[in-house]
Amino acid sequence: MTAPQDLPGGYRSESPAQVRTDFPAGPPPAGYGSFDGSLVARYTADPDGVMVIGAAWGTITDPAAVATSAFAAMESSRGKWTVPPTAVDARDPYDPQGRLTCGVRTEALLVIPTCVWADHFTAGSVSFPPWAEGSPATLDPTAAADRTRRIRDAMTTPK
Repeated sequence: MTAPQDLPGGYRSESPAQVRTDFPAGPPPAGYGSFDGSLVARYTADPDGVMVIGAAWGTITDPAAVATSAFAAMESSRGKWTVPPTAVDARDPYDPQGRLTCGVRTEALLVIPTCVWADHFTAGSVSFPPWAEGSPATLDPTAAADRTRRIRDAMTTPK
């Protein structure tokens, strides 16, 4: 995985991605055979606002478990899913068994389209919060899925 300076949709990195490869010993997260690293990156684009990406790589034995675990981690008492996470066609060029799930959650006054992808090598979540607090989301789940596919493909480096 890489976090390039520019991503499809006119997104530009705000600062270098936070990359971790020094994980404590112990079992890998659910669905992983090995958990080799992760990154968090934040991008901006006019007029679409901000985009936050969290991604990980390693050997993923169960992409569905990874996706389910990612959405479970997003649950909070402050928010709810107004459009429940729903599987869509991943169209993953590196893994035909890859998964892509998208939904829309609200938290405080924010409406946040969010997608999670998981395949046998990488996993990630992409959230598209609005530019300013209280402004409506500019992406519906279908548009968020289309952008997520292009972003995933731009960030994935085949082995």
